[in-house]
Amino acid sequence: QFRGYVHLKILPGASKEHVREAMELSDRVSVNLEAPSEARLAELCPSKDYKRDILARQRYVRDLSRTVDLPAGQTTQMVVGATEESDREIFEQLLFEYEVMKSRRVYFSAFSPVAGTAFEDRKKAPGWREHRLYQVDWLCRVYGLEEKEIAAAFDDDGFLRDQDPKVAIAQSSFDSPIDPNSASFDELIRVPGIGPKSARRIALRRKEKRIERMRDLAALGVVVRRAGPFLKIDGKVGTTLDRWI
Repeated sequence: QFRGYVHLKILPGASKEHVREAMELSDRVSVNLEAPSEARLAELCPSKDYKRDILARQRYVRDLSRTVDLPAGQTTQMVVGATEESDREIFEQLLFEYEVMKSRRVYFSAFSPVAGTAFEDRKKAPGWREHRLYQVDWLCRVYGLEEKEIAAAFDDDGFLRDQDPKVAIAQSSFDSPIDPNSASFDELIRVPGIGPKSARRIALRRKEKRIERMRDLAALGVVVRRAGPFLKIDGKVGTTLDRWI
């Protein structure tokens, strides 16, 4: 009669029947990728086979989910910065997880060296890199932005900058500031400081009363400090346009 939440880890080598049993007993299961590709995993753990040990188990879960109820679905995790993988490599594997494996969530863990291990002399990954990948995941999974749009957040070497990736996407999406009184929902959610909830509030508000000042947006949940450079009201812009220079 346990009424809590059960999350079980599926280990490499688990049989399909054991995976089924785990799914029948739990709310969520996970098979951790740890790395974004076969070559990267070979560096982390040569004894594991990426396709046979990891991806095959994810496919078990995906296929069994058609007949076995798994309320919270399957998830996975990747270590960030243990090898020389780029953020773009991680992002591409993230897309594969959502589109092909039907994963519910992808988690990230910034690498930290441990004394006495083979990687003890490797550099610790900065925490902001993990945070930026979570932001990219949110833009993909919740906002529904396409890969080609999110690509604007990566530099030429495939790494994210230590800034909100939505800023780079907005710079790429807009030639000039947009008016919240006439902008579409899709335009609004691409503005830093405006999320789906505040975009819907803007749409409802302007049906009843025109938005006349930035503080009207603040009252609707918009983070005006971040959104200001990308917005104009009645042709007036509250901040400079150096984001487009």
